[in-house]
Amino acid sequence: MPEPTATLLTTSLVDVARLGSGLGAVYRALDLVVDRYGLDDAALVVEVPGLGRQVLHAGRRPIGDDETHLHDAPEGLHTQPPLDEPVVAELLLALGALALRYDARPDPGGTAVPGESA
Repeated sequence: MPEPTATLLTTSLVDVARLGSGLGAVYRALDLVVDRYGLDDAALVVEVPGLGRQVLHAGRRPIGDDETHLHDAPEGLHTQPPLDEPVVAELLLALGALALRYDARPDPGGTAVPGESA
């Protein structure tokens, strides 16, 4: 099976972001990172003021008994095996924070964001 090109991966992620939820885009991005780098697993720990700490797991899998201690892990991208791609980690963290704030808006058709005044 041929490896998907960066353009196809980006287009797929952009389509999810445009047509789906913000969190859907984050989960899609996590799945793409797992596939692209041949990882066993990936999770994103995000803290957003007003929304608290969130742990997003590739494949939308539940954390379960949390053997990897993700609930106590520092904010950021956590992968198995470890991935040394700081730009990817920082972009995913930014995407995660934006997605959570976007999906938490009280008026999905508007522009209000929790924690910000109009």
